[in-house]
Amino acid sequence: MKRLVSLSVNKISKVCVPRKFNGLAKWVNLRFFVPVRSLRLVVSASALMALKCLLRTARSLLLALLGLSLSLGIHTIPLVRAELPVATETLALVQVGKNHYDTGQFTEAVQILQQAAQGYAEAGNTLQQAQVLSLLSLTYQKLGQWQAAEQAIQTSLSLLETVPQANPRVRAQVFNAQGRLQLATGNAEAALASWEQAETLYQQASDPVGAIGSQINQTEAMQSLGLYRRTEQLYQRLEQALFELEDSPVKVAGLQNFGTVLRQGGDLEKSQDILNKSLALTQALGLPQQESQILLSLGNTEQTLAQRAKVFEESSAEPYTQAALSHYQQAAMTATLPLTRIQAQLNQLNLLIETDSLSPDQEFLSSLSTGLSTLPASRASVYAHVNFAESLLQIPELMAQKQRTNDMAAILTTAIQQAEALQDQRAISYSLGTLGKFYEKTQDWTNAKNVTEKALLIAQQMNAADIAYQWQWQMGRLLQAQAQENSPNLLVNSDAIAYYNEAVKTLNNLRGDLVALNPEIQFSFRETVEPVYREFVDLLLGSPTPNKANLSQARDIMEALQLAELDNFFRDACATPEAVNIDNVDPQAAIFYPIILPNRLEVILKLPGQNNLRHYAHQGVSEPQVDQAVEQLRQDLTKRSTSISKIKQDAAQLYDWLIRPFEADLDPANLDKPTVKTLVFVLDGSLRNIPPSTLYDGEKYLVERYAVALTPGLQLLEPKPLNRQNFRALIAGTTNAPSFEQEGFSTLDNVADELAGIRNQLNLSQSLENQDFIQDNIRNQINMEPFNLVHIATHGKFSSNPQQTFLLDWSGRINVQDLDNLLRTNEPNRTTAIELLVLSACETAAGDKRAALGLAGIAVRAGARSTLATLWQVNDASTAEFMRRFYQQLKEPQLSKAEALRKTQIAFLTEYPDDPDKDYLRPYHWAPFILVGNWL
Repeated sequence: MKRLVSLSVNKISKVCVPRKFNGLAKWVNLRFFVPVRSLRLVVSASALMALKCLLRTARSLLLALLGLSLSLGIHTIPLVRAELPVATETLALVQVGKNHYDTGQFTEAVQILQQAAQGYAEAGNTLQQAQVLSLLSLTYQKLGQWQAAEQAIQTSLSLLETVPQANPRVRAQVFNAQGRLQLATGNAEAALASWEQAETLYQQASDPVGAIGSQINQTEAMQSLGLYRRTEQLYQRLEQALFELEDSPVKVAGLQNFGTVLRQGGDLEKSQDILNKSLALTQALGLPQQESQILLSLGNTEQTLAQRAKVFEESSAEPYTQAALSHYQQAAMTATLPLTRIQAQLNQLNLLIETDSLSPDQEFLSSLSTGLSTLPASRASVYAHVNFAESLLQIPELMAQKQRTNDMAAILTTAIQQAEALQDQRAISYSLGTLGKFYEKTQDWTNAKNVTEKALLIAQQMNAADIAYQWQWQMGRLLQAQAQENSPNLLVNSDAIAYYNEAVKTLNNLRGDLVALNPEIQFSFRETVEPVYREFVDLLLGSPTPNKANLSQARDIMEALQLAELDNFFRDACATPEAVNIDNVDPQAAIFYPIILPNRLEVILKLPGQNNLRHYAHQGVSEPQVDQAVEQLRQDLTKRSTSISKIKQDAAQLYDWLIRPFEADLDPANLDKPTVKTLVFVLDGSLRNIPPSTLYDGEKYLVERYAVALTPGLQLLEPKPLNRQNFRALIAGTTNAPSFEQEGFSTLDNVADELAGIRNQLNLSQSLENQDFIQDNIRNQINMEPFNLVHIATHGKFSSNPQQTFLLDWSGRINVQDLDNLLRTNEPNRTTAIELLVLSACETAAGDKRAALGLAGIAVRAGARSTLATLWQVNDASTAEFMRRFYQQLKEPQLSKAEALRKTQIAFLTEYPDDPDKDYLRPYHWAPFILVGNWL
């Protein structure tokens, strides 16, 4: 026995010779940190020296891993070396605590790390105590115990103040943990400052890996703050810095974490590229555990790419799906950790269900179930159980089998028991809520309500709004379903409405934070967020004659949905809503709210006057019918070959749905009604892709009777008319930029004439044409002069995909995310805002029924009170003429912007003959120009 121990220790002692951590990968999972005195063996002097050397190496490796964890805060890992002697017993506690943290056993980790911190305190090792308290704070954060996490961080910082010459690496780790806490509690600006400070400290310590970890963290804070340009620049520096590191497990971990952050930030192609490079490096270094984890991460990115392609109706969804499935399968086969294998199989199952590709063979499900039963209790295990049950709930064949439903209930019961044993409140809430969903599926209303109420109470107690809204929504569904089962003639349950109301309030309070908390929501918005609003409106309008209070609330809900869509589009809260009384804005304007529900089309009309609402429901008009009618009219309008009679016929159908039920209320001959001159539309769904001005009543287009405008919502308006006394314009555009060819666009031969015509109309103007038309010049001009009008004549595209929503300057794209930085002045005290942004020659993406969301996004992001743009690319000769006439009308002080647009469109309708070479009276030429925002 003595000889065996001596041989073993001497063999291990070889790792003490090199000073670099070349063996880091082999040491990551070491579990032999025990006090020397507990080895009750007689060993030789040389063996004892080797053992001491081993313990020193182990200590350094452990603290390296601890430092790496603290550097990145959540996922992985910069090296740190201990500067003070460390008691072996306490070091062992730190190792055990970190093991619990890594496996999601956060309650156990807290208990062990508290003992470790106390051990360091008693030994007077202030630096190590501060370091462990940082990890303790991260652990409290995982449990949602924010006050305890804050106290641990503050204690850690106070300890560091007593050590003036404290190791900058340790100080950096503490600031990293503090930044994680600040971001989690909604203070992204403070988090960014903490991580910038951490980066500086790592640089002082000559620790490039730590600095990179802090920079990766900074990208999260920048994204939360909407600093997209700074984020992009930092990404570029990060990528370069990571690839300059020596090939090592640490580099692998950094690349994997960077790829994950890129996915969460929405840069999916870059995430895929970085993860592929990390995978190649892992394979070259022979790191099987890391290889399986990176394969899992790569599959997650590719699944998100597939979801995005599906949402945006792109053809690339299938290749991405197949790539994700392949990587999940490889991750499961190569996994050295049971949890990694289970997670890969669960994601594979989810993807198979999502694509209707699940084989009837039950062996895969049985294997998963067996694997789950072997996992030790941890948050990851709880979520794996919940994930499995969620997937099974989506398989109708299994829901029809009594034994299978019993299995699902058992799986969720296990999840609840594990979560309760861990005292993990967030995991308890998730498990209970999902059990409520199971009972909902099986129509066990009583049990469903009981467990959902418990899940909701826990979520509210820990201020977890991102899951609370889900259980509020679930309670609303349950109460409505149970009420209708008990009383089939009951259309609306008041208790259900109350819960839906709370769910919407919670969502409105979350705003852009929802995407930050769960980035996947961006592409599952239509399944996880939008239905809350629509189902609530469905309930409010469920009665054949809804009262005024319900009509008013339904109108507010639709405006909130428009705002939520924009938040989701940009991945942040892009606009600040303010209550607006339309009667104070314009007493001669009426607002239309078409609402597309699964089985009917509702329309609410707000007429001038206090609480003056009208309502009409087209029963049986489904969303597919509306989409088909919109698509047909759009095809008519965008083809010059379509006959006028065909356009009018198809436009009449939409007029009948939206306008005809309210003709008597709008009739100017009705002396009992206030005069309406402007119709404003808050359009829903695919309706946003057609110009309401073309709706036809059998005799005239709508624009011949009324001025027409669109708005994403009255809450986004600043009710202020155009200031014509100080009209200063920035005019920019290009005829044939290099960017046109890069993007596949044709030349705009008449842009020079268009811009010249505008200059003749507007005396105080500044021009940027051709090579001068670049982003930097636009930004400089905006900051130098108080322009209140900006006219840009160039190609552009509006899409429901923000990455495909852009304008083109001379050299490339102006992305929609960059517009706020481009068009908003750096001087916050300047009172002059851009009152009108004009974009000619733009178009909505073909085949994208939500493409006009991109137009609304540009209108909001630009910060202009109003935006005039085109829904499709128009003949640029007629555009030049249209703009010349529009600016003539705009100078008239008595005309609103909407009325100036209307008069220009009527001029095209009435003053040009039906000449094949100059057929300007056709809607193709005048209809695509729409006004978004403030119409005054």
